[in-house]
Amino acid sequence: MRKILLAICGAAMLVTTPAPAADGPACVRRDDVRDWSSPARKTLLLENYSHRKVELKLTGNCAGFGPYDSFQIAGPLDIAPSCIVEGDVVRTRWAGEPGICTVVSVTPYSGDMHPKGAHHLAF
Repeated sequence: MRKILLAICGAAMLVTTPAPAADGPACVRRDDVRDWSSPARKTLLLENYSHRKVELKLTGNCAGFGPYDSFQIAGPLDIAPSCIVEGDVVRTRWAGEPGICTVVSVTPYSGDMHPKGAHHLAF
C-alpha cells in the first residue's frame, strides 16, 4: 500500500514540476542569477549559470545598483524557481534607503555583460 501511495505521489510531482527545456529564451529564474550589471539607470542585465542573458527595464524609485549594493527580485507568488517576468518587483537598499521598482520588460540580451561604466557584481 505504501509503495502505491509513494508511486502516485512521485508521479504527481513529476507532472507538476516545470521542465527547464520549456523555458523560453528570456527566462532567467530568480534563484539562478550568476552575474548582473546595471549599465544605465533603471536597467539591469542578468546572466544565469547557463549563460542565458536578459535585460530588465524597470520603473519606480529604485536607486543604487552600485558594485556593493544588493537587490531582491520577487513575484506575486514569490516562488524562487519561476522565471523573472513583467510585473515582478525589484527591491533595493541604497545607503539604507529602500527602493521598489517594477519590471516593465524582460528581453533576451546578447551583448557584453559589463559595458563600460556599468556597475556589476560577479559571483
